[in-house]
Amino acid sequence: MGRWFVQGHDVTAAAALRAVEELRLPHQLAVLGFGPERSVVEAAVREAGWVRCPVCAYVGPSATHTCTAEVPVGDRPPAAPGPGLEQAQEPVPSGPAAASMAESGAAQGRVLPGADDPTWEAVPLHLRQQLRGPAHQLVSPVQGRLAARENRPVLSAVRAASRMRTTGAHWVLLLTTSRESFGSPRSRRAQGLYAVLEQVAVRHAVPAEPAGSPC
Repeated sequence: MGRWFVQGHDVTAAAALRAVEELRLPHQLAVLGFGPERSVVEAAVREAGWVRCPVCAYVGPSATHTCTAEVPVGDRPPAAPGPGLEQAQEPVPSGPAAASMAESGAAQGRVLPGADDPTWEAVPLHLRQQLRGPAHQLVSPVQGRLAARENRPVLSAVRAASRMRTTGAHWVLLLTTSRESFGSPRSRRAQGLYAVLEQVAVRHAVPAEPAGSPC
């Protein structure tokens, strides 16, 4: 009485349930008419009172939105830590201010806009959403090479992608990080994230001109 599972089986059942729901969700969306041509998130903004913050990229119920849009980014106070918890201090990646050619990563051989370029704000919602899934999986929990100390800035950028709060500096870092830094060659999560980054690179980076080509 009072015990539903053999010890440890509840963890397996929970993981199996997440897997089943993850498989079921695309079918549910398709049946309701949502997909690449019709965003369920946009429908929630239009019809269910969700808000889209132009400052922090938050999308969701207004009651849980904590950003103050009227206050400049540099003047906002840091978020308060939760009760009994210390506020996590993650490195904030910095990217080049001007356009530069990527020497590695998904954008290798392409010229990337600078971290402050407004181009990064125009990354399509569907690509941000596609990136969110594998990014969340890679940090829940953090394992392998991504957990290495030297990869902390990359980890911070992946976490930002999992929350759909990717800044220009995050994009530049993610697009110039080698595939191996995200996970082993057999990691489907890492490959899923890298595949989306390759799509972003094709859309938002310009192939570099061959050396010696006429201006």
